[in-house]
Amino acid sequence: MSRIVIALGGNALLQNGEKRDYETQYDHAYRTFENLKSVTENNEAVITHGNGPQVGDIQQSHDISGIQAHLHQSVAMSQGYIGEILANAYNNIRTKYGLRKNIFTIITRTVVDEDDPAFSNPEKPIGRYYSDGELGEARKNGWTMKKFKDGWRRVVPSPDPKEIVEEPVIEYLLHNGNLPIAVGGGGIPVVYRNGVMYGIDAVIDKDLASSVLATAIGADFFMILTDVDHVFVNYGKPDQRSLHEVRVDEIEKYLKDGQFGEGSMKPKVMAAIRFIRNGGKKAFITSIENSVNALSGGSGTVIVR
Repeated sequence: MSRIVIALGGNALLQNGEKRDYETQYDHAYRTFENLKSVTENNEAVITHGNGPQVGDIQQSHDISGIQAHLHQSVAMSQGYIGEILANAYNNIRTKYGLRKNIFTIITRTVVDEDDPAFSNPEKPIGRYYSDGELGEARKNGWTMKKFKDGWRRVVPSPDPKEIVEEPVIEYLLHNGNLPIAVGGGGIPVVYRNGVMYGIDAVIDKDLASSVLATAIGADFFMILTDVDHVFVNYGKPDQRSLHEVRVDEIEKYLKDGQFGEGSMKPKVMAAIRFIRNGGKKAFITSIENSVNALSGGSGTVIVR
């Protein structure tokens, strides 16, 4: 039995352009656990997940209602919202196949450094697009706005994760044969000021935070599940090539050469590299459908020492 952290990408709950209702997300979650049931049942596994569209929806609901909730509160709400969907789907898979494990959704905090340069240079887009005519109204909220191809979006800091506060609880649940859901959306960002913990408005990359967790709990394997079967170099070019088993030194060179997209594959590769550099055995990047094959060496990109 191995210990493994499984980081679910957004496609575990939603595909681009789909209606963001409970039923659609539940159906995807159910199929996700259909694919993962042998991995989670036969290993000590932790499930982590993103919260991209969901946290934006929650924040927008607050803005419309006039509540003006902090972004770190919206991240916390998204953990419960997504955790319910995943837990319900897993429980029904558990009943169908007679699986052993109980599932627990853990509201998880992630420590960041208040001096992280991301706080002076917010780049992470959240929420809907705004037109030129709506820009002034959006800025009245004190938001930093950035122009994209389809309009203006709010951008927020995305600091580097340092520590998972609930790691001892996750370890306890694993040790006692349970399936934890943790580090949702990268975790609720918190900082320490004079030894006192405070929430801070930011969004943490879930793959980087999952890598911190994987190292902290001594995971053997770290699996990042996304919407492609492999990592590619020269992506979209005539000489595009998929990576299968690749040593950490080699993929680190590709990273430094700018081979991976900023908002897509780059943080996944960074997270995998950090896990291996910090003592992990193997990191996998592949699709949900190929997760089982990837563990046996039959699919996906695997990063090794």
